Amino acid sequence: MQEERDDRKALIERLGSSSASHMTEGTLVVVPSITFPARELAKITGIQFYEERLLFLLLLLRAPGLRIVFVTSLRVDEPIVDYYLSFIDEESRPGERLYLIALWDPAPDALSEKLMRSEWALDRMAELVQDGVLLTFNVTSLEVEIADRIRAPLYGCPVELVPLGSKSGSRRSAKRAGVEVLPGAEDLYSEEAIQEAVARLRAEHPEAGACVVKLNNGFSGQGNLIVELEDFGDLRSSTHRFCAEDEDWDGYLDKVAGEGAVVELLLRGESVVSPSVQMRIGATGEFEVVSTHDQILGGADGHVYLGCRFPAQQDYRLAIQETGRQIARELASQGVIGSFGIDCLIDLGSDPTTVYLSEINLRLGGTTHPFLMAEYVTKGTYDEASGNLLVDDEPRFYSATDNLKDGRLIGTPPQDLIRAVADAGLAYDPATATGVTLHLLGALKRFGKFGAVCIAASPGEADELYGHLEALIGRIVGD
Repeated sequence: MQEERDDRKALIERLGSSSASHMTEGTLVVVPSITFPARELAKITGIQFYEERLLFLLLLLRAPGLRIVFVTSLRVDEPIVDYYLSFIDEESRPGERLYLIALWDPAPDALSEKLMRSEWALDRMAELVQDGVLLTFNVTSLEVEIADRIRAPLYGCPVELVPLGSKSGSRRSAKRAGVEVLPGAEDLYSEEAIQEAVARLRAEHPEAGACVVKLNNGFSGQGNLIVELEDFGDLRSSTHRFCAEDEDWDGYLDKVAGEGAVVELLLRGESVVSPSVQMRIGATGEFEVVSTHDQILGGADGHVYLGCRFPAQQDYRLAIQETGRQIARELASQGVIGSFGIDCLIDLGSDPTTVYLSEINLRLGGTTHPFLMAEYVTKGTYDEASGNLLVDDEPRFYSATDNLKDGRLIGTPPQDLIRAVADAGLAYDPATATGVTLHLLGALKRFGKFGAVCIAASPGEADELYGHLEALIGRIVGD
C-alpha cells in the first residue's frame, strides 16, 4: 500500500489531474503490451503488430519538453515511424527526443514477459527516464515489475484493483453504482455452477431465447459462449456456439475453473445496440468522459469487436455518458486510476431508456487509439455537453477499424499503401481536418492487414470515406 501511495503521489506531481496520454514534458515510457495468455492472443490475426496501435502517441512529441521511449517486440519499420511524425509540423519534429527500443523477439507471448527477460532493455529504459511516467495497455504484476525496475510510476489501474474490471467484477461494480445489469449470475467457477445459473435464468425468464457465458478475463468477445435456451437441458448437449472458432469444451472449462465466468441473458434483435463510453480517472481521483462510440460487431450473435463509429448515436449518447460517470465515481472511490472503457447494451425496440452495463475494461481498448489519433491530428476538443469532438466549433466524426485485410496485400510495404491512400486523395488533410489515417501498418506485409480511422464532417461522409478506402484496396489487389 505504501508503494501504491508513493506511485500516486509521483503521478500527481508529474500529471496533476491530467493523463499520460496528454503529457507535454518529462518522459513518457510506452510499453504497449497486451498482457493476456498467449493462447488467447494467438486468436487475433497479426497480434504481433498490435503493439503499433499506440504509435499515435508519437504525435505528442509536438510538445518540445516531452520525450518518448517506445518499446516493441519487433523493430518498427522506419516508414511507419516517419508516417506518424509527418503529422507534426516540421519545426517541431522530435530529433533526439524519440527512443525506439525493439527486443527483436517474435515469440507469441506478451511484450511485458519478453521485457522482463531483457536486462539490457530495462537498463536502457531506466537510463532514459527523467521525470517519467510508464503507460501500458493493461496492468498485471508484470507491468508493476517493469515500473519498479525503471523507477517510473505506472499510469493505470492498481494491480490489486484489476479484478473490478473482470466480468464478475463489472457486474458487482455496476450494482454498487446503481447501474442496471442484465439478469444472470457472476463468480461461476465450474460447469455445474454454469449449468445451475443457466437453468435458473431460464426458469425466471421463460421468454428468453438465449444466454451468454463470458469468461471473466475474456476480451473482444473471444471468451464468450452462446447457449440457446429453447432446448436447454444439459449444458453440453444444448445448442451452443463458442465465439472463438477454435474453442472446445475442455479448453473452455479449464479457463472457467482458472478465472471464473458469468452468465447473462442475451439481448437479440436489430433493435439491440452495444455502444461504449470511454472514461479516465486521474491520480487525484477526478474523472472525465473521454469519448463514446457505436461498436461495429461481428461473429456469433455480434460478440466480436471489429471496429467503431464516433460518436455514439445522439439518441443515447448522453445517457451512456451518465452511465460512465456513475461507474467512474464508484471506481474512483475504490482507488482506480487510468483510462478504461465501458460497454453498454440498449434495446431500442422494447426499453430504449434503460442502459445495461455489459462490461468494464480497466485498460486501453479498441476505441482508444482511433479517438486519440483523431483528437491529436485535428487538435480538436471533446465537448462533454454534446459528446462531439469539436474542431473550430465544428464536429468531426469517424469510422474506424483494425480489420481491413486481404490476403493479396501480403508483401505490400507500408509506404506503398501510405502513398496509394495519398494519391487517391483520401489521406488526412490538416486544412479540412478530414481524411484517412492509418495504423497497424506493420501487419500489412506479413498478414495483408491494417487499420484506419476515416475522419469526416458528418457520419455519412465518414462511412463514405471508409467505403472509398475499401474500394481503393480492391483496386490495389485487382478486383
